[in-house]
Amino acid sequence: MNNVFVDASALALYHKKDKHHQTAWAIYERLLNEAKKFLTSNWVAYEAISILKSRASHGAAKSLWDILQDAELSQVVRVDKELEKEAVDLFWRYQDKRWGVVDCSSILLMERENCSVAFGYDHHFAEATRQYGFTLV
Repeated sequence: MNNVFVDASALALYHKKDKHHQTAWAIYERLLNEAKKFLTSNWVAYEAISILKSRASHGAAKSLWDILQDAELSQVVRVDKELEKEAVDLFWRYQDKRWGVVDCSSILLMERENCSVAFGYDHHFAEATRQYGFTLV
């Protein structure tokens, strides 16, 4: 089973009014059928459920949280001090980019976990993944 990193922007899956909702569901189902396991960080998970709760509903955020807690489907990696420091360093290194610290931590986590595929829509994250040679679905 190969991991697919899930960015907070993939929350379109649980936000029925999001313009990417139908596409997100199709991608999610395809990845499940391919026996992919979803990888993310605790920072991304907190960002996603917070946004989803405010834009969609408490129930939608809870549904996403429940999937993230299912060890057969998902692996949520806690951002440790080392990854946090590296992410902040990366954030400051790219003066010409609008990537956030969470995006930087995600890129570094993907490298650390040998994960080359990401699921998300955020244009900052998409730019970062392209620059680092990852595939975005």
